[in-house]
Amino acid sequence: MTTDESDLLSLERVLADAVDHAGITGHVSRRRAGEAEILELRLIGSRRLPFSLTTDAATAWLKAAGVDATAVCYDAYLVISLRDKPSVDKLVERLLRPFMYAESVRERLQDALAQHQLHAVVSLPDSGSMVLVLRDSDNLGVAVRLGAVLGAGDVGEGLKLHRPGGMRKLAARLRLLLTGALGRGVGVLAEPGCAHTEDEISVRLTVEHGLRLAGRIAAEPVRAEQEEDPSPVEEAAIPPLWISSAP
Repeated sequence: MTTDESDLLSLERVLADAVDHAGITGHVSRRRAGEAEILELRLIGSRRLPFSLTTDAATAWLKAAGVDATAVCYDAYLVISLRDKPSVDKLVERLLRPFMYAESVRERLQDALAQHQLHAVVSLPDSGSMVLVLRDSDNLGVAVRLGAVLGAGDVGEGLKLHRPGGMRKLAARLRLLLTGALGRGVGVLAEPGCAHTEDEISVRLTVEHGLRLAGRIAAEPVRAEQEEDPSPVEEAAIPPLWISSAP
């Protein structure tokens, strides 16, 4: 199958955009090989790659994935050479699209959090999972506010959040809350800080959990200010949601 110059230019743009959206460190260019031109994807570093940066490992992965391409490793980078549209399409589908989707969900969740001024960092350890880090020097207030946005304004009720035990109980409550909202498989971990680092709550999610969480947060109205605290009479009349687990 031959590919003319205009088709190759279009494929170059498609592949370059896919590499960028997948968050993989690489560069796409064209090179003449005899009378034909080919596309080269130069990968720098092994970040987000399912194979190590060796010729043998990359070649084996391409064969197993059904991608008609060759790979050669140099000192600091790996070059994958592709000759036609089917090979480019297959490489995008098998190597890049999972991270392209995960990145789009990560951005959506990050935007939803920012909409409610929930300062957090969302990262992708792999194409199927994400980690939401809530870091706060003010008694984990950002984690408590996340609970409030999800309908549990009393998630921090009765806890001493300046102590490791209180932080761990907050993490347990958030896990229950998020499991109820998103489904099973959510992990929540508390990490007490020190003189140089802030206290931290990390939430381990699947990408699909992240998509559902982004939708839940984005659907909640943004309040200009916190609601007034309930009166003592109201507190007595309505027991806190977490009363059974308070220390």
